[in-house]
Amino acid sequence: MADLEKSITVTVGADAAFDILSDPLRLPDYVATMRLEDSIAVEGELDLDAELEERDGAAEAGFLADSRARRLEWGRPGADYGGSITVAEGTTRTSTVKIQLRTRDEADPVAVQRVFDETVTNIRRLLSAR
Repeated sequence: MADLEKSITVTVGADAAFDILSDPLRLPDYVATMRLEDSIAVEGELDLDAELEERDGAAEAGFLADSRARRLEWGRPGADYGGSITVAEGTTRTSTVKIQLRTRDEADPVAVQRVFDETVTNIRRLLSAR
């Protein structure tokens, strides 16, 4: 299991930082590999799991936002992939964002590090622009 961790200080209060990071619609703003898909309503049942498998998605992956702890957690059952973001109060105008990621041993370490670094940079830019 590969583990990555980074803490950054941003120029926005902890509550505001958490509000931005915990909004699922904002994930593509900072997660380098994520994109939103448009969806449409249709009659009948769709096999969403099959569609996710075709796109290398994970129907069983979860995303949990705990506003009291200012903590986001995501991952797949079995702990082969997951991570967290914790936002801690700094001063009234700053906060510390701690990003943790764990991946399978067979994951490409160069690619994982690149995406992790891009995500950290995007979080810093997104929150410091506030």
